[in-house]
Formats: sequence, structure tokens, C-alpha cells
Amino acid sequence: MKKLVQAFVSLIIATSTFGGVTNVAAKENTPAYKVEYQDADSMKSVFKKELHKKYANVEFKKKTKNVSVYESKNYKVKVKDLDIDTIGKQTISIEGENKQTSEKHSAEVKVKVQDTTAPEITCEDVLTVEQNEVFDINSYVSLNEEGTIQLTDNINTADVGTFTTTIKAKDTAGNVSEKNITVHVEKSFYQRIADAALAQIGVYQDCTMLVTNSLAAVGIHFHGAPTAYLSLGTLTNNPVPGDICVYQGHVALYVGNNQAVHGGWLGNQTVLTSVACGQPFIGYVHVNR
Repeated sequence: MKKLVQAFVSLIIATSTFGGVTNVAAKENTPAYKVEYQDADSMKSVFKKELHKKYANVEFKKKTKNVSVYESKNYKVKVKDLDIDTIGKQTISIEGENKQTSEKHSAEVKVKVQDTTAPEITCEDVLTVEQNEVFDINSYVSLNEEGTIQLTDNINTADVGTFTTTIKAKDTAGNVSEKNITVHVEKSFYQRIADAALAQIGVYQDCTMLVTNSLAAVGIHFHGAPTAYLSLGTLTNNPVPGDICVYQGHVALYVGNNQAVHGGWLGNQTVLTSVACGQPFIGYVHVNR
């Protein structure tokens, strides 16, 4: 339930006493107490003013039909006709009882149920997305109630880098909350494979180690014969940087523009050259994520 609002507007009342029970009736133009939407315990401020300050310690226990019951060790309050789930003005009846002495006080009061609590935003402080990925903040955020979400500064995923922005959430009552977040835009999964291959140019190693080390950059740990790399994805006729070039007896890493990084070249060196080489080409493998 939402936090209570203990705002009080002075009340003009008329009182009468019958058989040890004090009754209070609200006049027509009496201003209303303000209580919080969906927070039954926000009524405690009304009990304190209308009954006695000792009634401020009662807690909501149950609601049966149109009667809400509040209790503490020594006091009990019954509230008739309160609908805490409906925003607006209401006229209700309250009856407080001292459970030790059986002394009772009752009153008819006006309340205004209102929503003044901003929505709670749940989202990680730091988000990581890939370059050129469609970034929808709604996929990362949840609210504790119905509302809308927007960013003060949109994130352009075309650019790699670290960006800050603010989430603004507004509920149906117009209450607004904010949360600052950081968004890391990093190179794509496949581009990171290609970059890892390019970083190895000049290293002395065979072709399989070149590809194995490149895949390790994205958490894929695999090593085998050249054709074994066919098992890591699907064959494609439209390669992108980061795809594997598989040949009979050789394997390389495609980096774009019909070029590939090859290991085991010119005396076991790692070099950047064309995709074409002396071994028969089998195909490009688009690695499974």
C-alpha cells in the first residue's frame, strides 16, 4: 500500500452524547480530511484528530463488506463506507472503542481519497546494449502501477560509448518520479570477434588458434580441426565481420570487404589478406550466440 498522507483541514463539528457514546456529525460545508489512495493506514491521522491521539497506533486488520476494522492492543476502530480504492470525496462513519473500558467515540466525517505518491521505478543502474541495437527503455523498466515511461535524453546506439540519461515515469494521477541510469553502448557480438582477430595480426600461431582466440573474446571456448568449426553456427552467403571462413584444411576469420585474418601464414604468422587462399573454400559460418 502507498505511503500515507497526513494532511488535515480543520473540521467544524457538532457533538452529542448518548449512553456513554460520544457522537460527532459533520456539517454540510465541512472540508475533508485527505487520505492516500490504496493506503488504509493513512486513516490513522483522522482517528487521531476525531477520536484521540491514542488511536493513531491502530493498524488496519480487515474489511468485511463496507466496514474496515483497525486494532491495537487497547483500541479498536470500525470505519463504515470507506472505499480506499476509489479516488474522490466520501462521507464515512468511524467508531472508536477503548477495549479496556468499553468507552466509545463515534463520528461522521468527510474524507478525500487522493493519489499523491509517485510510481516506483525498477531498473538496473547500468545497462549494456550493442551498437546499432534497437534500444527500447520499456524493455528494461517496470513500475509498481500503471504509468508511462520516457527518457530525458534518447540513446543513439549508432555510437559506441557510455551515456547517461534519466528515466521519467508518470502515473495516471500525474505523479512523476525519476531515476538516473548509465547506458554502455558496446560493439556488436560479431564485431568483437572480428576485432579480436585483427588484434592478433603478427602473432605466430596456426589457423585454428587464431579462430579459437578470436571466439574467446565473446565467451566461446572451442578448439578443433578446421572443419570442426562448421559446428559452431550456420552457413551463410552474406558474411559479416566476425564470421568464420572454413576451407578444406584451413580456417580464418572474416573481417569485411572480402578480407580475412589468417593464422599459420608465411611461416605460422597471423596476417590480414583476402578471403581467397590456396585451400578449397567450404563456406562462411555465422556463429551461434
